[in-house]
Amino acid sequence: MSIIGISGNLLYENNSIPKAFVNRSYVDSVIRASGTPFIMPITDDERTIKSMVEKVDGVLMTGGVDVHPFRFGEEPITKIGTISDERDEFDFTVMKYACEMNKPIFGICRGIQVINVHFGGTLIQDIPTQRNTNILHSQTAELYVPAHKIQIVKDSIIYDMFGDTAEVNSFHHQAIDKVSKDFRVTATSKDGIVEAIEYKKKDSFILGVQWHPELMSSKNIKMQNLFDMFVEVCKSRK
Repeated sequence: MSIIGISGNLLYENNSIPKAFVNRSYVDSVIRASGTPFIMPITDDERTIKSMVEKVDGVLMTGGVDVHPFRFGEEPITKIGTISDERDEFDFTVMKYACEMNKPIFGICRGIQVINVHFGGTLIQDIPTQRNTNILHSQTAELYVPAHKIQIVKDSIIYDMFGDTAEVNSFHHQAIDKVSKDFRVTATSKDGIVEAIEYKKKDSFILGVQWHPELMSSKNIKMQNLFDMFVEVCKSRK
């Protein structure tokens, strides 16, 4: 079975001891795909991060708080959300080693943003104030309910999964602005917000999506197929 490293998160609540965790929906989606989930807890020990990446067959970059604008050369605007320097440092170090080792990478929500910034792209810090749109990108409906549609480019991984269009959920106020030159956009929402990117180099696999397929995968087979495909890619590149 392919071992899938899932990038971890930190939880601070009521002045209690900080907790290292990942949302169970990522774990369950990997298990349904016949992968072995390996939670990579946040640490500032670079040797440990390198060791964790070495031991997995692929890396799933998860959602979370905003990426600090300093990471892409901008000053934070007033509508910036919660940021975590500790999370940023961990995620970008994971990306560094995963790319050096040519591990397959699948980024979700914050994950697609981290991928883009790692490769030199930039982000919209707050869609409502920086873009003129009436598309709902931060929904209040149940987690698995679609919020809007996306248009998908032919001859792409996403097209193979969904066809011309798909209905996706949405829980973000940041998004890709300038796309890294190493990637091509393969899906957008009707207002032009980037919803998927794919790595141009054919000997490597990096895919990022802006929505949360892990929150839909238990009820939507096409969303689960994304994880099935990723686990299979990781298996084939062992």
